[in-house]
Amino acid sequence: MTRKVAIRLAICVVLLLAIAFYLRRPSAAPAGQEPLLTLSSANISDFQKWFDAQADDLRLILLLSPT
Repeated sequence: MTRKVAIRLAICVVLLLAIAFYLRRPSAAPAGQEPLLTLSSANISDFQKWFDAQADDLRLILLLSPT
């Protein structure tokens, strides 16, 4: 491998690691907002109770799918 190829490869590896670290870090909510919640089968009933209790407020559920 030439030196330029090795440097480019090292830069790509560092960028991929930085992106992976950024995506895997815990998410945070702004001050004054309830913490973000990741839905699972273990906590879906808590979410349903909270959602139903907020009937007077505007509610929005955003579902994202990779496909």
